[in-house]
Amino acid sequence: MQVGMMLRGMGFDNTTSLYVASGKIYNAEKYMTPLRELFPLLQTKETITSPEELAQFKGHSSRLAALDYTVCLRSEAFVMTQGSNFPHFLMGHRRYLYGGHAKTITPDKQKMVLLFDNPDIRWDRFRHLMQDIRRHSESKGFGFRKHSGSIYNLPMPDCMCQQAES
Repeated sequence: MQVGMMLRGMGFDNTTSLYVASGKIYNAEKYMTPLRELFPLLQTKETITSPEELAQFKGHSSRLAALDYTVCLRSEAFVMTQGSNFPHFLMGHRRYLYGGHAKTITPDKQKMVLLFDNPDIRWDRFRHLMQDIRRHSESKGFGFRKHSGSIYNLPMPDCMCQQAES
């Protein structure tokens, strides 16, 4: 439910197509129903493929992850909700593919926890803070990799964004 509230606060509405990339979700019906109510155009790999198409991937977790990766790679926007290798590789690939201009939202989890823990926050204040998080996330664009930074998040050489197009 928190992901749904975060997305609604950021300005996404019930006409937003949403793809959930994940493995097996524990107690999926219970946890996905509220998200599906907020975003009726919610899709998963099980809903965008026929049973026959998906059958060749069943039992192969890396192939199933590749389906999710491919959909997320080509999506208009990507929201990172966890910190595993999958989203970091994906962020870097999207930056490279879209020349540093891929819409990728990386919410500040420390700020999010404080907001969700505050029972007195009003919706208009919550929405304003979520939109600030979204703007800050999307404004990062290219960025420069720190010397110790991950090549997966920022795969391009630091000088690449400064090169003039030929």
